[in-house]
Amino acid sequence: MEVEQLGNMRLLIQGCGSIGQRHYKNAVLLGHDAAFLRESESRRPFVQKFFDEEQQLGRSVPKVFTSMQDAIESWKPDALIIATPNNMHLSNAKLGASNNLPMLIEKPVAISEDGLRDLVEEVESRGIVTMVGYNLRFHPLLQRIKDMVDTKYLGTVLSVDVEVGENIADWHPWEDYSETYAPYIASGGGSLLCFSHDIDYVYWLFGAPSSVEAVGGKLTPLEGDAEDMVKTLWRFDDGLVASLHIDYFQRPKVRTLKIIGTNKIIEWDAYGSLIVWDQITSQKEEITVPEGFERNDMFKEELAHFIRAVEKGTQTNIPLSQGCTVVNIVERIKGRLK
Repeated sequence: MEVEQLGNMRLLIQGCGSIGQRHYKNAVLLGHDAAFLRESESRRPFVQKFFDEEQQLGRSVPKVFTSMQDAIESWKPDALIIATPNNMHLSNAKLGASNNLPMLIEKPVAISEDGLRDLVEEVESRGIVTMVGYNLRFHPLLQRIKDMVDTKYLGTVLSVDVEVGENIADWHPWEDYSETYAPYIASGGGSLLCFSHDIDYVYWLFGAPSSVEAVGGKLTPLEGDAEDMVKTLWRFDDGLVASLHIDYFQRPKVRTLKIIGTNKIIEWDAYGSLIVWDQITSQKEEITVPEGFERNDMFKEELAHFIRAVEKGTQTNIPLSQGCTVVNIVERIKGRLK
C-alpha cells in the first residue's frame, strides 16, 4: 500500500524497543529524519542488534541523544514520538508538553487516570497536536466497518462481541516476556492496557459505555501479577450490549469482531477477512484487504496522519482526550474486577 511522502520533518523517538524501532524505520521510509532519545543504555541485546543492523545495511547509525534538552538545542526536533514502557508514557508526555512538542504517544497514554487531567489541561492550553498510537484504526477492513456503522448500513446495532488473545511468551520471540513490563502491574502491564487497541476500536465505533461489568483477573500460569484474562460486558445508553474477551494466554492468537445489526451481521477476523451476512436473505459477502496490504501499512498510515496534522497545525483523529477516555474505560473495568 502506497503512503504519500510529506515534507521533511525531524522526529525524536523516545524509546528504542520494537515499536520505537518500527517508528524509526517508517519515518525514514516516509522521507523524514529520525533520532532516538535514549537516556540510559538498554541491556536488551535486540536493541544493540538494531543499531548494528542499520549500519550493516549501509545506512548511517541512528542519531542518539541522551537528554531532551540536548536534542532540542542541537537538533531542534519538530515532534516527539513516545515509545517507552507503559508506566513512563505520562511523565514523558508531560516533558514533551512542557517543551511545546507535538506528540505521538504510544498506547496507553498512562497506566491510570492519576495526573492525566493536568496533562490534558497543559496540552490544550498550549494548543499542542497530539495522537495516541491506536494503529488498528488504520486497518482497511476496520475502516470499512466504521463506515458501515456510521451510515447505518447494518441497521440498528444490537450486539457486539470481541475476542482478542495472544500468549505473551510469543509476543516478542527475541526476549523473555517475564523480563519485560508486560506481566506486571507496577510497570503498566496487563492484558487490558496492552490490548487496549480493542477497547479503543469499540469506543471508536460506538462511543463510551454507560456501564461495565467484568470478571477475571490473574488467572493463567504466566509469570507476573497483572490481569491476564478478562471478560467484560458493556451496556450503552441506546440499549446496545457488547462483550469483550481479552487474554494474554491463548494459542493460536485471535482477534475477532462480530456485530449483529437489524439489517446485517458482520464478522471480522483481523488476520483474515470481513464477512457480511444479510439478515433477510442470508446471503454472504466476503471482503478482503486491498492487494499488497501488510501489517506495517497501518503504522505507516498512522505516522503519515500524525505528520500531516503537525504540518497543518490541526488536531489528529486520535487526540490525547480520546486516549484518556480509553484509560477511563480500563479503570472502570479494573474496578469491577476487585
